[in-house]
Amino acid sequence: MEGVPHKNPVVAGILSGIVPGLGQFYCRQWMKGTGFLIGALIADAGFGASAGFLQLFENLKDGTSPPDAGAILLRSLPLLIIAIWSVVDAVRTAQRSQTGAALPSSG
Repeated sequence: MEGVPHKNPVVAGILSGIVPGLGQFYCRQWMKGTGFLIGALIADAGFGASAGFLQLFENLKDGTSPPDAGAILLRSLPLLIIAIWSVVDAVRTAQRSQTGAALPSSG
């Protein structure tokens, strides 16, 4: 990878763990990072994972019976899958930058 500095796989993984796509941005894969970010936002909005967890935590804080926690966890699976995929991809991309292996062009 000519002209692109070596990227730290740990940093790339942590960034993608915080927000899917950030690790790809760190590795200068702009289109792939945008795809992960938009995919995570769509999955969250479509399945209501964040809203469900906020409601669950609010109920736990108040000491009331939580809503169907199983349904909330099930609805969060698509977002979790995208997040894990983003972390793994960011780490692998950063590792390839250290070995000098050619990366496919992604934008």
